Amino acid sequence: MLNIPLYRIGQKILNTKCIDLLVGQYRCQHPKIDDQTQEPQGCERHHFVLNGEEKFNDTAPIICYTAPKITCQGGIYNETIDGYVFEKRKSCRWTNGKYYRTTLILSLFLGIFGIDRIYLGYYVSGLLKLFTCGFMLVGALVDFLLIALQVLTPADGSHYIIDYYGPRILWTEFNENRTYLKPQIY
Repeated sequence: MLNIPLYRIGQKILNTKCIDLLVGQYRCQHPKIDDQTQEPQGCERHHFVLNGEEKFNDTAPIICYTAPKITCQGGIYNETIDGYVFEKRKSCRWTNGKYYRTTLILSLFLGIFGIDRIYLGYYVSGLLKLFTCGFMLVGALVDFLLIALQVLTPADGSHYIIDYYGPRILWTEFNENRTYLKPQIY
């Protein structure tokens, strides 16, 4: 256990964990990008169950530093920067070896034979496409659009390998429960 000095303000002792610091009280290094996955190095998938449904949380570690004179628990003091060094988790996209470009090309040229679905791990629907000529070409066209829009992803729940600054689609959702209105003061 680290012996960390605590600040006293009046009679109050500030006892903050490093991961709970506010923006501006710390800075983080840019993550190192893995050449194979095009994601931050150390990207891991963590499973958890919420309301009986299995969910995933994909995160990667990054190194952060507190601003000078900021004290926190869970970090290691560094005299050179006059602050604490700690590890924070950054969200990432866990991949399992399926390339976006490869899937798109397979879907364009061999989608009628179901090769794109088999490559992604959907073996039954891939064989159905094979025996029905891509569901009479309509299924092949629909699959090409779903893959291009990154709606159809690998069967194991992972993401495609796409260049770090590549054509990723980020879905935005709007929910009334997440909208906060600040009352207007006259």
